[in-house]
Amino acid sequence: MSRDDRRAAIATATVPLLARYGAAVTTRQIAQAANVAEGTLFRAFEDKDELIHAALVAALDPAPLVRSIHELPAHDSLEATLVALAEVIQDSQRATARIVQVAHQVMGDRPGAGALRGHPGGLGPTGSGGDARGRHGEHGPGSHHDARMSAVQDIVSAIEARIDLHAGELRTEPRVAASVFFFLVHGHASPLITQGPLDPTQIVDVFLHGVLDDPCQGTGPPPRPVPTASLA
Repeated sequence: MSRDDRRAAIATATVPLLARYGAAVTTRQIAQAANVAEGTLFRAFEDKDELIHAALVAALDPAPLVRSIHELPAHDSLEATLVALAEVIQDSQRATARIVQVAHQVMGDRPGAGALRGHPGGLGPTGSGGDARGRHGEHGPGSHHDARMSAVQDIVSAIEARIDLHAGELRTEPRVAASVFFFLVHGHASPLITQGPLDPTQIVDVFLHGVLDDPCQGTGPPPRPVPTASLA
């Protein structure tokens, strides 16, 4: 196993320990979970901080959420599809919320902590990114912004693939519907919203039917003007 592969395996094994023990997790527990000797941890990582930072980044990887979306069973109706999507997105957010809390406990205001704020798997839809230049290989705020945007695009693309099966029912492009739906579900988890999370069925109801008492009669965005030849 290469050093990079070993680092990734150790980081992945550390994730559930962070959720369970938080900042109190020990290197002995990590070594046991990763099935390696404790000394191996410090040949793969400079110190415990670097190891935990790698685990936090692994925990916020969008790939498991994307995979869960693709693996959802097919539903006959768009509404049932959207409820299932909302549920899996909310489940992912609950799982990563604890990890983000650990990030603040472990990293505090040290370099690198800001890069974990506002991640698509975390507590809020946006974030400043902070100053991510640190001693553990971060590449600056720009690269973390790019990583967040790439993660959002991967998740939205997965949602779009499920919505596209019902494209004939939509008055907008599936990509637009997928983007709005994701940010509606994800943004509702913002810590600024204090009344508690909406049930997935409530979110889907508002998404599909709006908030007006009468059915919406809109026809979608106005068409783009067709260029005409110059009369000159």
